[in-house]
Amino acid sequence: MQKPLLGYLRLVLGLICSFVLNLVAAAEQHSNAPRSFSEFNRLAMAVSDAPTPVRADFAVAAVSEMVIAHRNEADRARQDARNNRAGRSPARWALAVDVYAADLTAIVNSVTTDTPVEIEIDPQNSVALNIDGKPVMVNFPKTLQQAVFEQRVIERFCNLYRCEDLIAEYHRSDQSPRFKNSAPLWSFSEQAGPVCATDDGLQFQFQDMVNLSRKKKACSQIIAELNALTELIAKNLSSGVRIDWNRLAIHPPAGEDQHLVELDGKGGFIRMPLPALAATPQLFLLVRPWLAAKVKGNAIRQVVINADRLMAPLLQSAENL
Repeated sequence: MQKPLLGYLRLVLGLICSFVLNLVAAAEQHSNAPRSFSEFNRLAMAVSDAPTPVRADFAVAAVSEMVIAHRNEADRARQDARNNRAGRSPARWALAVDVYAADLTAIVNSVTTDTPVEIEIDPQNSVALNIDGKPVMVNFPKTLQQAVFEQRVIERFCNLYRCEDLIAEYHRSDQSPRFKNSAPLWSFSEQAGPVCATDDGLQFQFQDMVNLSRKKKACSQIIAELNALTELIAKNLSSGVRIDWNRLAIHPPAGEDQHLVELDGKGGFIRMPLPALAATPQLFLLVRPWLAAKVKGNAIRQVVINADRLMAPLLQSAENL
């Protein structure tokens, strides 16, 4: 009987948190006047008539940033609770926000390119989503930080789409590091075997030259996806998203070409197509230190041995083509 009770308590806490968050937002505005119609609102209205996959990506961007914002708010409340011996209200608030963040995480993890998403602007000029029948108000826990939050959603979504084509006033501001990506370089020796390398320190050592053309294709695909992932992670990092490099992982959602890249183990993730890296999870696990160093702009040399075994799924798929 405990599991149904726990589920009921989670539901109640989530509903209470959603209600209280809206009350806090309203109170901080100090009036009943609607917020101004922002760039974020205009983008939401432009996307509201877009194809289903675009609306789904907008919902993922918005709700993902909400998860991050609410996790951070819960952390702040727990810190307040540790410094406040007189009462436990901050701890209770942290629990409620955590429950709400978990509910948001479940929603965003369920979104696919076919998920129906409706986007509207409510009378208070807030963006309202209906994700497969689940209503979500897109707001930050603290209204005074709403503008910063909205900008993060815009940048996350506009990393995937040309927002210049959606709203005329959008101007792309890329403050993330720029990376020089080059084609893989190959070297051959009797001692080390074929080596596929990048000019920024990553090397893949193969045992022999058997099926060399397949190995070249697989290595090129791996390096191209690592470079693309570096760019997107750097953009998210520059906009305030946290990265836990020990938890970084790739998950392929069912029925989609896009893959989920888990960023922090707390509901933060990005989406992009990474078929080669998703097919070689052990290889991806090994190259995370190189990936972290490159995102941070640091030089590192990493040699990955037994590349034949690590890239075997790609080599086998090439053989079956």
